[in-house]
Amino acid sequence: MSSCPPMTLSEVTPEKYQELMLKAQAQGLELSGESGSTSFQGMEFEWNYDAAARSLTIQCTNKPFLIPCSVIESKIRGAIG
Repeated sequence: MSSCPPMTLSEVTPEKYQELMLKAQAQGLELSGESGSTSFQGMEFEWNYDAAARSLTIQCTNKPFLIPCSVIESKIRGAIG
């Protein structure tokens, strides 16, 4: 298992953050609050939302060795769309 570098999304308004949280929960992720950690499909993630800076940082902290970080980042960005 290995981790990926954190990815930071900018211009995430509180409304957009709430929308993202609802979208993630609909996909089966157990998320609440402005920061935390969760597991999804055998991987572990951490997130931190800074409302004042309008930024959201997401990091895959534990993933199977065979899954490249670029694939995970692409999936996250695609889901956020």
